[in-house]
Amino acid sequence: MITITSKDNKTVKEFAKLKQKKYVDQTNMVLLEGQRLVEDARKRNIKFVAIFCMNDIPENKFDCPVYKLSSSVFKMLSSTENSQGIIAAISFPKKSFTLPTGNFLVLDKIADPGNLGTIIRTAVAFGFKDIYVYNCVDHRNSKVLRSTMGTIFDANIYDIVIDNLKELSKYSLLSAEMNGEDVSQITRPNEHFGLVLGSEAFGVEKEIANYCYKKVSLPMENNVESLNVAIAGGILMYLLKQK
Repeated sequence: MITITSKDNKTVKEFAKLKQKKYVDQTNMVLLEGQRLVEDARKRNIKFVAIFCMNDIPENKFDCPVYKLSSSVFKMLSSTENSQGIIAAISFPKKSFTLPTGNFLVLDKIADPGNLGTIIRTAVAFGFKDIYVYNCVDHRNSKVLRSTMGTIFDANIYDIVIDNLKELSKYSLLSAEMNGEDVSQITRPNEHFGLVLGSEAFGVEKEIANYCYKKVSLPMENNVESLNVAIAGGILMYLLKQK
């Protein structure tokens, strides 16, 4: 274990750059903060590059260099107010586009990291493990990673362009829209299908909606017009899976 107490340490400065998206893109590495998230990655055999901690930990547990940092140096890497004192740098490259093997999601312009993380967590729980993101917040964002509660390592997430929708439209695509058919009244496709969720502000982009064969919605009462996209998406996934 290597102890570092200087803020001028080159190793810490280099890994601190991973708090910026451009360095994540350049290196295909991300920082994971918190005991639970780090342990979730370890259990799934994710490749660790380095561990940074404020207390002693078993070095052979992660098969990578372990650095013990002073609290002031640790803050250079931390992104949370109340840190648990452990951060891991892991290898986390983006996946190349691949067709789905089961029910899947298409996400259009989901900008809030908390919403994206919650959607990923819910999707994995309901078996929608293939997730295609179009112009969304980066799924390797630290807030997204934390809000997935480790389930991001069980998902297959792909950044896509419009041309990829042509290939995905080989399967049945259902678009979540306020003016869609009551989801409880539709017949679910026999084969696996995709659910398309758009941003709360703008809904599903027209160019994407054109690839969908049906619009679906949730019937609501008491003059409620819409729900948070993560909540609505979770309900739709659950109901569609039951059909």
